[in-house]
Parts: sequence; structure tokens; C-alpha cells
Amino acid sequence: MSTILTKDNLMVPLLCSFPPVNTTNAPQTLVAAGTAETTGAGLSPVLSWTAFGVIVTAIGVTLVVLFRRRDTRTKTLTPGYDAAGTALVLLNRLATKLAVTGVTDDLKDLADLVTLLTIADARSPKIGFGTIVSEVNGYLADTLPQDYAVQLAANPALADTYFALVRNQGIKLEAARIAIVTVQRRVEKLTRK
Repeated sequence: MSTILTKDNLMVPLLCSFPPVNTTNAPQTLVAAGTAETTGAGLSPVLSWTAFGVIVTAIGVTLVVLFRRRDTRTKTLTPGYDAAGTALVLLNRLATKLAVTGVTDDLKDLADLVTLLTIADARSPKIGFGTIVSEVNGYLADTLPQDYAVQLAANPALADTYFALVRNQGIKLEAARIAIVTVQRRVEKLTRK
């Protein structure tokens, strides 16, 4: 009895000596050839690697473009974001006292920040820096005059006018705070801070 070497490197005894035919692997070869043609395994390796290279390059270019856009957007929005944050700190400080023209020092700093916020609004008007500017300008317009105590003592009928100014200060201050928080959330969402 003779033996042949199969693809599994096993020695299998033959039942006859002539002709040696391996009948166990024949159907597998036909099935494997049939599936190779239907699955596209017949593509050349060069074409496969070329397609893979094109896909990787396209993904890389897309990521570079997206990150550059985000970086430019971040550079554009950061000054306005910082100015809004500083304005929020000043508004929180001003919430504890009356805003009086010429007496309250933080009003000068707030006016400077309004200028920075106006520039930020010109750069990116869709973000909402303009809302902050209008609310803070409304707050600055409702400040009490420097000599309000003297005027109030001379004419007690002005009390209602000054109360209305103080009430409007509170309303505009809170509206400006809400606008700042809203804009900062938008900027954080766009820049992923």
C-alpha cells in the first residue's frame, strides 16, 4: 500500500496503487474557484492597494480641511469669546451696586469691552455678539446721573424716574448676562473648547 502527501501534510493510505487519485479535495477546489470568481478575489493586488491608498488619502485630506476650518474659526471667535467672558465678570461685579455715570469705575471698562464685542460682531455676525452689544448698551444708557442724590433731594417727584432707571438697569444687566452665556455656549460648541 502506498501513501500520498495531502495539503494538511498527513499521510493517507491509498486503496489502490494505480492511478493515484485524490478524490477528497476535488469538490473543495471547485467550490473555492467558484467563490473566488463571485467575490472579486480575482482583482489584481496593485489595483486593491491603489484603491486603498486613494481612500486613505481622501480621508486624510478631509480631516485636514475640517481641522483647518475649525482652527480658523477658533482664531476668529476667541477674541470675542474672551471679551464676553470679561464683560460677564464686570456685569457680575456691577450687579451688586448702582451704575452711576462718572462714579462707577467699571462702566469705563465695560464701554471698552463693548467696542471689542462690536468688532467680534462684525467678524462673525451669526454668532450673536450683536445681542450682547445691544443689551450692554441698554444697560449703559440706563445709568443714573452723577448728581442723582442732589436732584432727588431737590425734587422728590424724580423718585419714580430713578426707580425706573434702576429697574431697567437690573433688567438689562440680566439680559446681557443671558446673552453672554448663550453666545459663549455657541462659540464653545463651534470651537470644541
